[in-house]
Amino acid sequence: MNRLGEEHRPFSVVIVGGGRIGSALAVLLREAPEFDVVIVDPTEPARVSARNLNLRLVDIDPANPSKLDSLLARSDAVVAALPSSATPPIAAAARRSGVHYLDLSDDTPGLEAVRREAGSASSCFVPQCGVSPGLISPLVLDLLSRGVMQGSEVNVRIGTLPRHSTNRFGYGLTWDVDALLREYLQPSTALINRKVTRLPPLSEQEQLRLDDSLYEVFVSGNIPLSLCTCLEGRVDSLVSRTIRYPGHLDYMKFLLDDLKLRHRVDQLRNLFLNALPEIDDDRLLVFITAVGLRNGRRIEHRFARHVVPATVGTVSLSAMRRTAASHVAAVLDLIREGRLSGCGLIAQEDIPIDALRANRFLSWFFDGITTASAEHSSMETAS
Repeated sequence: MNRLGEEHRPFSVVIVGGGRIGSALAVLLREAPEFDVVIVDPTEPARVSARNLNLRLVDIDPANPSKLDSLLARSDAVVAALPSSATPPIAAAARRSGVHYLDLSDDTPGLEAVRREAGSASSCFVPQCGVSPGLISPLVLDLLSRGVMQGSEVNVRIGTLPRHSTNRFGYGLTWDVDALLREYLQPSTALINRKVTRLPPLSEQEQLRLDDSLYEVFVSGNIPLSLCTCLEGRVDSLVSRTIRYPGHLDYMKFLLDDLKLRHRVDQLRNLFLNALPEIDDDRLLVFITAVGLRNGRRIEHRFARHVVPATVGTVSLSAMRRTAASHVAAVLDLIREGRLSGCGLIAQEDIPIDALRANRFLSWFFDGITTASAEHSSMETAS
């Protein structure tokens, strides 16, 4: 609902950060007359992007509390489209101003600071929007809701790749490089034997065949702790793996182990930023399976989605940008409609998938999806 009961005023959204996802979100929201949107970003790249996309931008430093508070006083919601480490000050400003708060964070110390702010908030606080974390949680819960199975094993495979590989690495920059490095360097949260645990990154390599193409998958940190905690004791295992083109993992291990860049992360970060191309022509692959026994028969439920770039209005959006921004826009729309309400923290696991599926900003993601349930079927993997 709008502030002060102003039912007919547009729902005012401040997007802090005019990067890939922030600008994509602004492009989506301006297509809906119910929203009024402004980007806050003092950097030159954001100014150039906003000018090229004809987006409204306010050139203030979001680290300035008084200026940010003044802007939020006239707003309904703020989205921190920033690296996870930069989100706590925006969450604090949202709490002070009484506006709704969303971000695209992952499991970092910044998330804990946001949750502390949510504890005394008078509005909705929805961290970890986007794809994974984000959409992954309701997708997994939806698969598991299709019938009680004994010994359920859930496997999440997800990856954003160039649609056409142009280097031996088979990869390019599609999102935040720091989040990417965390996936490659930090243990992955998982469920093993019904208990939350941590798996070594880049472990358990497998092959995966989707759409008649062969990929490799390996453990990485896509599953949020909140989902593991929600399912602890309910499913036997829940493991996340990243999808890449064959050969990627071997090159990554060469960089980390043979060249010892595991211990020189700043050099690895600079290498990625300087050597890898920026990718807009990408593909987002999501493949989730839940396998278990029912009445002695092996049952498998699966969800598969292959997203490619699309045009919104006159703007071409990459697959990752469009999907992540659409999820944020859908959550904002549900808050505006009063379908997500109350005060304080709202976890991704608390958002009904039926509401997301029916929402105008995200319904396209569920159109033409491949879902299946089978008995005595085999996984689409080959070792």
